[in-house]
Amino acid sequence: MDLENPAIKNGVYAGLAACGILLLFYLVKDRMVFTWASWVSTIIFIYFMVMSVRSEKAALEHMSFNDALKPAFLTFVVSNLLYITFYYVLLNFIAPDLVEMQRKIAMETMEKMGNLMGEDAMEEGIEALENHDFSFGLKTAALSFAWGLIFPGFIVSAIIALVMKDRKPEAS
Repeated sequence: MDLENPAIKNGVYAGLAACGILLLFYLVKDRMVFTWASWVSTIIFIYFMVMSVRSEKAALEHMSFNDALKPAFLTFVVSNLLYITFYYVLLNFIAPDLVEMQRKIAMETMEKMGNLMGEDAMEEGIEALENHDFSFGLKTAALSFAWGLIFPGFIVSAIIALVMKDRKPEAS
């Protein structure tokens, strides 16, 4: 891993910052791990993705969509890998009780939505949640990482690239 590459360096910074936020939320109010942590982490990722594209843009005369997409996406890949790894460690070794809390939060959400769903649908939903495996093993971590590469990873990277790319130079 080349830490001289701004995208990798920013990915490490973003990943470490997101892990720090996740740990802070766990220490302050552990329920926030399942509510605010992912949103705040996504904002951190976006900030560092933009910073990576800015670094790349400063080195280029003209920045195409692809030129902007690569550093944004690489930053996301590195940061999300660090985040998912820490999340795995948190749920499996540091605070395994969070798995049961996640089930409880899901049940509470289902009960709050009960009026919209109808009683039969709510009962089916609660039964499904009771039988659902909320553990975060290696397979789940790998799937979360892979899915995250598509959303928000690639989609947010593409939006950043669209916004930050240079317009095509006008023909003279």
